[in-house]
Amino acid sequence: MTVARIESSRLVLDSVVPGDVDAVLAYCVDEELQRWVPLPSPYQRSDAEYFTGPYVASAGTSFALWAIRLSAGGPLVGAIELRFQALGSAEVGFWLGKPHRGQGIMTEAVQTLVEYAFDEQGLNLSRLHWQAVAGNWASAIVARRNGFRFEGVSRRALVHREERLNSWEATLLRTDDRVETDGWPL
Repeated sequence: MTVARIESSRLVLDSVVPGDVDAVLAYCVDEELQRWVPLPSPYQRSDAEYFTGPYVASAGTSFALWAIRLSAGGPLVGAIELRFQALGSAEVGFWLGKPHRGQGIMTEAVQTLVEYAFDEQGLNLSRLHWQAVAGNWASAIVARRNGFRFEGVSRRALVHREERLNSWEATLLRTDDRVETDGWPL
């Protein structure tokens, strides 16, 4: 499925394509990424080929997936996904390749997608949900910087590496301002 191309001042969010397979493979073998994201382990080329091919092709009414690029036609540096839920809601998930972390790229990518998700000319959603393994500080910082409101810990809510882990939960409503709020476990 082709997704709408969305741009910010320095990023382009567009379709993940088969040509992204090498970048996906290089990033997804990273132990830190695998610690927080439910990826196959060990991550193999066939996994990257599936992600950039059949998985992307299956997107539609249940989810949408964007590549994060630093320029139009540039290499993939990460990915961001919305999993659609009933009544104008979606869960946001994201990851960024190790060489690109700590530069504000993911904060800007999420901000760009949030604006598109809530825009009446975009996806016209009313609510976004964020969930991560408790202790995933990097993901929590991105959500907090984008105005998500921390709602608490869900005990043993996420299945990851064949075990149930606690998750951090936060939401953002279309009517919320996008300022950082207190109450986060940071």
